[in-house]
Amino acid sequence: MKIEYEPEVDVLTIYLQDPETPLSHSSEIEPGVILNYAEDSSLSSVEILDASKRYPSGQLAASSVDEFIDLKMASKLASIAPVTLRTQAEKGKLWALRLGGQWVTTRERLQQYIDSRARKARI
Repeated sequence: MKIEYEPEVDVLTIYLQDPETPLSHSSEIEPGVILNYAEDSSLSSVEILDASKRYPSGQLAASSVDEFIDLKMASKLASIAPVTLRTQAEKGKLWALRLGGQWVTTRERLQQYIDSRARKARI
């Protein structure tokens, strides 16, 4: 999965397949949210128009970096229960985005969260 934010057009694109995958059709599931389908009818990408109206600018600026991992994978990497990570994401203590029904973060942001927990434990 790859996520790119293009500030000049204010579009957040979530690629579920290779960004070069040929598309067969698209559908707007709600105003400003477009699903793009590959030639085999699988979901290839999601485009969110006017993204700055939906997400804080800090999230958008950071969204074009690492590949995203779901909280189940993050849980395995950090040895922290997925429900704990989700709660921390909801509280804004772990940087994460909710894509569809799934929370995702990056390895870099997960490490920052782990480091912040270690600092608090030492204080």
